[in-house]
Order: sequence, then C-alpha cells, then structure tokens
Amino acid sequence: MPIANRTTDESEYENVFRQYLNVCNQAIAANKDKFPYTEIWNARLKGTDQLARIHAVVFDDRPKIAYLLHLTPEMKIEISEKKALQTDEPWPFPYQYMKRVITHPDKYIANPARLQWGWLQHLLDPQ
Repeated sequence: MPIANRTTDESEYENVFRQYLNVCNQAIAANKDKFPYTEIWNARLKGTDQLARIHAVVFDDRPKIAYLLHLTPEMKIEISEKKALQTDEPWPFPYQYMKRVITHPDKYIANPARLQWGWLQHLLDPQ
C-alpha cells in the first residue's frame, strides 16, 4: 500500500473514531439525568486517584489505529494518547459500526442503549 493511501486511511479512521467518541459523550450528557443512566453515570470510577483508562483499537479488516482512552470524573470519554498498534489488551472498535453511529448520531444520542458500551463497563465501579 502506498504511503499516501495509508496516511489517508489513518486520518479517516482517526476522524471516524473521534466522531464516534463525540456521539458517546453527547449521549452521556443528554441522558445523564434519566433512569437508568443516572445510576450508571454516577457510578464511581475504580481507583480514586487515577483516571480510568482503556486501550482501544479501531479495526476494519485488520487493526488500523490504537489509542489510550480515559474516562474523566465528569464522565467524559477522552483520548489520552495515540498508541502503537501493539497495545496490550485492546478493546476493538469496528469501523463499520462506528460509521453507522456517526451517520445517524441523533438516534444513538436519544437512545444510548443502542450504543455498545461494553468497553466502558470495566471502567466503572458498580457500587
């Protein structure tokens, strides 16, 4: 694959991933006062002195780009850093799924149960 195409691909995957996280953050913000989301969003993070972190890999036919994410105390999902693709225990984020989400963000923001939140679950302390 020529370097120019690889760069274009990587920027596309990065753009889609950032848009996907934006939809997730909007869904959290729009539903933070609704049951059962109030209880979910108000759950305490594991470890009181550190931000919860997760390794994430965007993949299509193969892994494309990797990040370290963190969940802020305000329940916002942010990218900590872009990582090499050899991250340990990555959580896969399918490109086609994220494209569907960002193509129709309103239905996911209005009904966050449509989003796949499994990757976020281990970051929360289910007190």
